[in-house]
Amino acid sequence: MKRLAVLLCACFFLLFSGVAFGVPREAPPPGKVWIEVGGAWIAVVVPPGDGPFIWRGNKWILDTAPPPPGSEWVPGHWVPGRYKGSVRGEGHWVAGHWEAVPLPGKKAKWISGHWKGNTWIPGHWAGGPPKGKKWIPGRHGPGGRWISGHWR
Repeated sequence: MKRLAVLLCACFFLLFSGVAFGVPREAPPPGKVWIEVGGAWIAVVVPPGDGPFIWRGNKWILDTAPPPPGSEWVPGHWVPGRYKGSVRGEGHWVAGHWEAVPLPGKKAKWISGHWKGNTWIPGHWAGGPPKGKKWIPGRHGPGGRWISGHWR
C-alpha cells in the first residue's frame, strides 16, 4: 500500500510539474521563443520571420522541406492562461507546426506557403473566394498568440 501511495504521489508530481509532458511552464522572455534541444527546452532568439525555420548550430536556418498538402505553417507561440471564474489557468507553449486548412468548397485550391529565395510566401487560395467570404491569413494576435488563417 505504501508503494502505491509513493507511486501515485510521483505520478501527480510529474503530471502537475510539466515534466511528464515536457512543456515550458512559463512564457519565454521578451524577444525569445522556446525550442526543444536534446529533450530540454531552451529560450532562443525569435526566428527572423513567420515561415518554418530550423534551429541548427545556434542559429535559425530556412526549413525548405515541402509542406504537407493543404496545410498552413503555425509559428511557435505562447498561449496565455485564461480565467475560469476567479481562477486563472496556466498558459502553455505551442511549438511551430503545420496545420490543416479547412476547404471552403469543392472548387477551392490551397497554395501552401513556400520560400521564394529568403522570403516566406504565406499559404493562400487560388481563384476567387466563396460568395460573401474573405480569407484572413494567419497572424500574431494580442499577447503574441497565433491566430490561424480562417474565412470571415
